[in-house]
Amino acid sequence: MNNFLTCVFVLFFLNLYSKDQIVILEWKFKGIEDGYDHLNRSKVIVDGLEMSVSTSCHQSEWGTYQLKLSKTNHHIKLINEAFYDGKWIEHTFDNEFSINAICEFDLNAKEVSKVQIEFDLNGSDVSIVQFNTDGGEWIKKKPVFKGKHYPMEIHWKFIHVEEGYDHPSRMLVFVDDIEYGTSTQSVESNGGTFALKIPKGQHRIRIVNQSFLDGVWQDHTIVNDYSVEAVYEKAVEVKKVVRVTLVIDLNNEETINKWEI
Repeated sequence: MNNFLTCVFVLFFLNLYSKDQIVILEWKFKGIEDGYDHLNRSKVIVDGLEMSVSTSCHQSEWGTYQLKLSKTNHHIKLINEAFYDGKWIEHTFDNEFSINAICEFDLNAKEVSKVQIEFDLNGSDVSIVQFNTDGGEWIKKKPVFKGKHYPMEIHWKFIHVEEGYDHPSRMLVFVDDIEYGTSTQSVESNGGTFALKIPKGQHRIRIVNQSFLDGVWQDHTIVNDYSVEAVYEKAVEVKKVVRVTLVIDLNNEETINKWEI
């Protein structure tokens, strides 16, 4: 008994003071039609570095992938693939699937030990839930950005807007996944300018365009049946004024984005 307690204590001590943390990624699909429960696997990219591909399982089952990460912040990208017509292809709109089974998120490996991802084939939604080392759902604490801040200017405009579809539009800005500011609204063809101050240092800036349609604000994304994915994300070192220019071309279904950092 004494030997057992000693082993438990040693394992606890090693995990507590280890520089690395084991993080488990789990994913599965829901809303699967009969006869379409494909084999699937996932490619995982950590901080821009592609890992080995996961083992395969059916979409209705939980797929798993184990990562050994340093106890710091990491950016994770998961790209799901389906085995279809005898070959592995990415599970995306471009390959005529009903959902882009791709997701990106940040995690703090000191606090998070598991991430569950669920792809909804009916609603085209992706649910991401992180769990802490005690097994409970991890809730991100809103950071307090102290110190010096620098101005950020965002200029945007839509071109080739069809008559009758010139919706009210606005921009949301996120700093490290925290909603940081919302612009005033204007119609898409007029565009707008949004100025705010963001904290000095290394941050992930995400700019999300929203349209006002049928009485609600919704993200201007392919999932919401728009032709252009009007979400722009960049890791930046903020040390002076940041200027971003976005021209959303609805004909060519692309966005010209220019960052001055």
